[in-house]
Amino acid sequence: MAENAQAGGGNEPVRGRAKVEGRHFVSPFNFMPEVTAGYDIPTPVSLIDSTIRKVIYTAGVRPSDSDLRKICEILDELGIGEESLNMWWRGADVPDEQEFAAVRTVAKAKPRFLVNVFTETLIGDGTGPNDKMRRTVDMLGEVGIRLLNPGLLQAPSEDARKRQIEQLHEMAAYVKAAGMEWNATIAQCGRRDFEGMVALSNEAIKAGVRRLDLMDSTSALSPQAMGHFVRTYRSRMIQPTPMTMHTHDDFGMATASTVAAVLAGASPDVALNGMSYRSGFAALEEVVLALDVLYGIDTGIRLDRLQWAADKLARVTKFQVPPLKPVVGSHQFLREGTDEIARIEAGGSDADFALLGSCVAPSLTGAKFHWVWASQHSDAIVRTVADKLGIALDDAQVQDIHTRLEALVASREVYPRWATPDEVAAMIRQVAGV
Repeated sequence: MAENAQAGGGNEPVRGRAKVEGRHFVSPFNFMPEVTAGYDIPTPVSLIDSTIRKVIYTAGVRPSDSDLRKICEILDELGIGEESLNMWWRGADVPDEQEFAAVRTVAKAKPRFLVNVFTETLIGDGTGPNDKMRRTVDMLGEVGIRLLNPGLLQAPSEDARKRQIEQLHEMAAYVKAAGMEWNATIAQCGRRDFEGMVALSNEAIKAGVRRLDLMDSTSALSPQAMGHFVRTYRSRMIQPTPMTMHTHDDFGMATASTVAAVLAGASPDVALNGMSYRSGFAALEEVVLALDVLYGIDTGIRLDRLQWAADKLARVTKFQVPPLKPVVGSHQFLREGTDEIARIEAGGSDADFALLGSCVAPSLTGAKFHWVWASQHSDAIVRTVADKLGIALDDAQVQDIHTRLEALVASREVYPRWATPDEVAAMIRQVAGV
């Protein structure tokens, strides 16, 4: 997006630089040749998104058709190019109704992004007949899906592996005849038999796979191992093939692992607000901001709409963003220090972002600095706000206001135990009698 690509409306590039006035200020060590020499970044970085399927899988969240359409609008606004959905059958004769309903709803919404549907009935593990494959392709084609995603499972025996390969090529031919394309998902990639996985992936390439979607399904790879894994796997493919990496946050490393995968040649799979089961998923907002600011990589996502998108998704799902969440949490640009409040009240928040303890200007993500009366309270804060209001206070009034504000905060028994700027202003007016 143009607003993220240039600084000040000119032609000066802003990515890959340590400091851009009014945008970001990070360490120049990030861009030293000694650091970047080993990077093998995909060209382009083709980010895929899993927000909708991860919202469905977040326990306690039950999105309606209306909610799903609103989420489509959020993702379109961000500039998502491809969305991954699931449609499990789980051994039944029909697919999961909630998931199939979501597929129908999203297809009917006609979003600008491409819809990619994973379903396990396209290819099995070779131990039984692949009797639902044609019906699955036909069902998805009828609702307007043009991109399918079978799982490449680990076959339990050599005979099963041979049957699995036959089923893979049969599916590929049927999908092609239907005028559709297919990616392939490889779950638990870090814990599988590597040689068997490589061999099956190469069969998928021979059969015409569009992309290989790797999944570190249970956070089995450290960020360092992730880079080595992706490089090794890519080196074993019979021809260059786009690939993605899907990571969870069990160790709090989903963003780091996803970035490591990108630097080794795999595009990121992400979800807004890190929505998912267990500890969550690689968060879209964290991954795209880190790639842009720390690595100089354009993901095509509108950074300036990240805060808006995170907040709107929270309202739609009624699943709130944790206050300490990186990038979009309410504490990200929250300040309470005397000097910080003075700068914010003076209106210089973006220009002074580095002095306010941030590597990025809040406007980069569509956010703003804001403040509260909390632990770092002082008489100077009272005077700063009073001056902004045009109210003159004597020392006794300042002390009275300070004491009353502390009593107000102390009376609050649950988070957040603070006073808002409006409450501070109201207290000043009350004591000043204006």
